[in-house]
Amino acid sequence: MGLIEWFLSIVYKIKTYPFVIQVTAVLTMVFFISILILAISVQRIRRKEKRRKKIIDNNVPKVKKLFEDILFSDKIFEENEIFDNFKDIVKKVNNQSLNIAIGVLVDFKNKNKKSLKYSLIIKSLNITEHIEKKFDSSSNTEKMSAFQEAFVLDLNKFDSKVLYHAYSKNKRIRNEARNSHLAISSNDPYRFFDDFEGILTKWDEIELMQYLKLQNTRGNLDGLGKWINYSKSESLVVFLIKMVGFFKQKGINDILLEKLEDDNASIRAESILTLGELNLKDTEPTLIERYYIEPEICQIAIIKTITKFNTGKSLFFLQEIFLESNNTDTKKIIAGAILNYGHDGKIAFKNFINSLKGFDLTILKHVETPLIKFK
Repeated sequence: MGLIEWFLSIVYKIKTYPFVIQVTAVLTMVFFISILILAISVQRIRRKEKRRKKIIDNNVPKVKKLFEDILFSDKIFEENEIFDNFKDIVKKVNNQSLNIAIGVLVDFKNKNKKSLKYSLIIKSLNITEHIEKKFDSSSNTEKMSAFQEAFVLDLNKFDSKVLYHAYSKNKRIRNEARNSHLAISSNDPYRFFDDFEGILTKWDEIELMQYLKLQNTRGNLDGLGKWINYSKSESLVVFLIKMVGFFKQKGINDILLEKLEDDNASIRAESILTLGELNLKDTEPTLIERYYIEPEICQIAIIKTITKFNTGKSLFFLQEIFLESNNTDTKKIIAGAILNYGHDGKIAFKNFINSLKGFDLTILKHVETPLIKFK
């Protein structure tokens, strides 16, 4: 009996049963067939993924060796030679093998391996066109990969593509596109600072910082200062002030001094710390005056900045506020500032240890030898 005859006989038998049993039998058969199809599909996917992983495991070291020869040796390679050598390794130049190539190049870039021949590989394998297809993909994962790869490989050809996605309804895509625009655009890269919404997370700050590093390499950070005044996002303003200090930006001293009067204590505190990063020692008297009218976050920033200045003029001030402070954490920071305030600071710290008692003495001993617990 063939399979079709057997199936028809089963159907015929089911028809002889009561209606309720017929429905139950049909549903059971549908469920069984569905489970069987699902199991076969899962098995096929697993086999396909296993083959893909095996291809990657076998090919990545070979591709890496080829690219190292091209990028970091004195050998001369032609474009068609690079393509042929790559094809010999991967057998077929397709989306999968090109993703392997991109992964190797991105890894080199992230490890800061410098070469003038990255563009040669990119051109030989048409990697730019491959990434461009990802921007047009319906998959958000593909788009996110394209943003990151374009940034790391410094492919500023995609300015218009990135700009298109900067207005996406998907918040994740929109934010990534705007960050990428900051990295790869040489034409008004900071345009989306004006549209920034919400609070910057630590991850946002890390991502923006690496993009700003690229703009700094291009010498394109001049416009950064104006957004400290123009941005309506207090979170972004705090971050940008921090970046001014990190990149040692010049010419915005007046903006920082103006921000000392801002209503937001976090903005004032970051401005104070940035004055220290820029080594603007002539602001020291102003900071000392402000200490007594500021909240704790700004007071700690003032102590850290004065310690960084280390002019030798504020030792008495540090000793005075140590004795006046009632906050344990603040006292520890002040004590550390005194100890690290040059030769005179070390003498003053020792005098404090010899003259003070009780809790103040315990704090001083903790600061002097933090690994030992004192009671």
